[in-house]
Amino acid sequence: MNHEFDILAFAGLSADSSWVLDEPVVTEFRIIFTEETFAPEEIAKAIANFAEEPIDVEWVEETPWAIRVRVPSLPTDVILWEEELSEEIKLQQTVTSGSMLAMQTKLHPADPLTHFTNLMRLFGSLPFGVHSICDVPTGRWYPKNVIEDLFFQEVDAPEEVLWLTRLIEAPEDVEPEERWAWISTHGLERCGKVELEMLGVPAVLSTEGVHCVDGLAALTLEQDLPQVGQGFTIGHGLNLSLIEVPEALKMLGKDMPGHDERHFRSAVLTSENHSLLCPLQTLELLRSSQTAIAKTSRSTNRRRSLAHQNWDAFLEVAKSVGQGDHAACMVQVPWANNEESDAPREYLWFTVDSVNEQNIETTLAHQPHVVDTLNQGHQETFVRDDITDWVVLTPVGPLGPSDMESIELFTEQIQS
Repeated sequence: MNHEFDILAFAGLSADSSWVLDEPVVTEFRIIFTEETFAPEEIAKAIANFAEEPIDVEWVEETPWAIRVRVPSLPTDVILWEEELSEEIKLQQTVTSGSMLAMQTKLHPADPLTHFTNLMRLFGSLPFGVHSICDVPTGRWYPKNVIEDLFFQEVDAPEEVLWLTRLIEAPEDVEPEERWAWISTHGLERCGKVELEMLGVPAVLSTEGVHCVDGLAALTLEQDLPQVGQGFTIGHGLNLSLIEVPEALKMLGKDMPGHDERHFRSAVLTSENHSLLCPLQTLELLRSSQTAIAKTSRSTNRRRSLAHQNWDAFLEVAKSVGQGDHAACMVQVPWANNEESDAPREYLWFTVDSVNEQNIETTLAHQPHVVDTLNQGHQETFVRDDITDWVVLTPVGPLGPSDMESIELFTEQIQS
């Protein structure tokens, strides 16, 4: 389920600016080139050529081989310097020679994803044989081909590139299902937001905990968080509240991970009335698959675009699957109780029964939570432009529009 409206405002909640940082923390890249040497002037010229506009360059006096570059189309300056390509990085990235450029800047808090994407496009296009780029805050390395696949497409990159979600389980001397999980983001600070955490999570619910933290992290890019201790929802029945870390640590068991000293500001996700450290009811509901976390408008648009681009491939696999027992195909469609533009929309899932050229005959797979004009089992005909997402449910897991290689392989298997 998804909502294409302001969830927090719809719930009558007010945002709390205390969860917003005064300014973002720095973002750093490390760019590996296959060419072994380059001069600052060459880097500056290459940036100007790619930007197709004049740039300002000045030397950073306190650092040898360091320049500050101002590109009019970027919201903040970048500082560049040469760094040694260590043997450890060579081994890790399987390169035998080359050079490395370091970049430091601050992402624009109003739209960090677009800013991040433009930086990846800029430095991924420098004519010195780009091998890979390391996004230092998350520790992710992006090879050249991945940079092109993620950041040089018409479709936006997923918001999750901006942060890393870390899962730590303890204690180690018990069975895995008896452990507790600490889930935390790393990277939201560079977007001007506090990091998010969930503590005291039973290990058996850690997957749902990660989905919950990731889902709220994405939503914070479009909406400020509510006030401390105030209940809010991120989907039907998915109720939460936020508290400060010191308050959360008072509720954390001594055998549970998360007692470490923090070097960053974070908000802790708890139950709706913050009486329980872990929002167990919300995680259990997620696990039941009876509801889903709301998506950002950007994520919804991205999924819609990918789903439309790969519609013919979906129809092909839907024809092959039919109404068999080994797999199923489903489509997501936005639905409202009336045609008013500001009416809350529920994103409903329909099972594909048959394919007729470009049309699909479907059956509503679940009882709606918000929409009261339809019931489970309702039949409807749709075309490509009606849908916002689709999924192929296979024995090895769900496959969506971003899993085309796996879908093509699955289609070949069921057709053979």
